[in-house]
Amino acid sequence: MNPTRYAAVLALLLSAPAARAAGPEPLEYELKLDVPLTTLAIAAWVGSELAKPRIGPESCRVCEPNALDAAVRNALVWRNPATARHASDALVFGVIPAAMIGNQLLGAKAGGDWKAGFVDLLVVAEAAAIAQDLNQLVKFSVARERPFVHYGDPARPHEPDDDVSFYSGHTTFAFALASSAGMVSTLRGYKSAPWVWGVGMTLAAGAGWLRMGGDMHWFTDVAVGAAVGTAVGAGLPWLLHRSGSGALGPDVSVSPTSVAILIPF
Repeated sequence: MNPTRYAAVLALLLSAPAARAAGPEPLEYELKLDVPLTTLAIAAWVGSELAKPRIGPESCRVCEPNALDAAVRNALVWRNPATARHASDALVFGVIPAAMIGNQLLGAKAGGDWKAGFVDLLVVAEAAAIAQDLNQLVKFSVARERPFVHYGDPARPHEPDDDVSFYSGHTTFAFALASSAGMVSTLRGYKSAPWVWGVGMTLAAGAGWLRMGGDMHWFTDVAVGAAVGTAVGAGLPWLLHRSGSGALGPDVSVSPTSVAILIPF
């Protein structure tokens, strides 16, 4: 074999693994699409919360719990529900987001491309915000009475948040964050991915338990929130941002011997 050709082939064989090891596995994304989409999704979520006194249900449409929800509520509600509520707020809006942000940034840095961590955060935020928008739409449409209202003082004045129990927004957000961070870490090839799935989903389950302990949600509220949050959180990064998915445009495939641009039809 010609020595020059042999050297060229050897260089090509060695270049591919070296390139793969140089940084995290790629994700498909388009900033011109993903940034506005995420911004609008967050704005819709926050806006619907602020507008709840005007657009929220004025009374419950689903007012009576089923036997399962009533039994689980009586078994899990805390003696001081307010403590569980405060703990759930701290976990869902403090601990879980902070852990997710730290993992994605550190995982990308460990992979040799710290900028990839900011793309990770964009993808996670996109999935979590869309999950919350879906949750708000269902909450306002179903108008299910919260357990603390159902078992509380009937003379208590009605508040805008009383009849938006189904399904749990805290639980949805927690599972969406955990599963999207887990999926992104898996797609990136981060060594921390198994820990993100294990710890993240455990913390999310704890959030659901605290929401029931705080008498804010029924068991079925939490179960559906966990299912929807996980489906959206893991599903959107997989469908839209997985390398080779072609969801956001042409898929550029680079090999040692060729560059091919495949445009899906």
